[in-house]
Amino acid sequence: MAKAFSTDIGYEVAAIGVQVHGGMGFMEETGAAQYVRDARILTIYEGTNGIQANDLLNRKLAMGGGEAVWDLLTELSDTVAKVEASNDPAFGTTGAKLRDALGSVERTSKWLLEKIASAPNEALAGATPYLRLFSTTLGGCMLANEALAARKDGIVQGDAQRYVTLARFFAENVTVQSGALERAVIDSAQAVNGADAVLVA
Repeated sequence: MAKAFSTDIGYEVAAIGVQVHGGMGFMEETGAAQYVRDARILTIYEGTNGIQANDLLNRKLAMGGGEAVWDLLTELSDTVAKVEASNDPAFGTTGAKLRDALGSVERTSKWLLEKIASAPNEALAGATPYLRLFSTTLGGCMLANEALAARKDGIVQGDAQRYVTLARFFAENVTVQSGALERAVIDSAQAVNGADAVLVA
């Protein structure tokens, strides 16, 4: 669902990696710069965020009254419940942040379903932030699921901890933007649709 936006996330995360290694730019001592170059080229291959966003809205969400979305949200909610039940302090606020994000996706999905039928231009105006909201929420939940699996499968403690740390970082630094993206979908349709008059003039 979120194929296009994931290329942006891959770039943003790679760029953070370069900064973490001392802001050394494209120097080769850490190898982080190669990830930036590899991720940057993806935006050339996958420059279709708008198309993917419209597909998510008009096909995936609208199909069967959102049945596929509700099923996925139920599955993701189960993952979040397991994170919360683990009581592992290493997860930090991962469970709470993901729970908030799921709430944003659910509320936004319901709003968009109404608008698809009654005011399609308002729904389309929110398609791109909806894609971002959905993809960051899904990404956060998938990382949390991997962390839970790593702990369950008895992976060496240090390696399992890496999965938990990554899930926590993503939830607390990326997925945490869900509330703002929800507001962008619901509150900014008029501003987006009104921009045509200014941009065309």
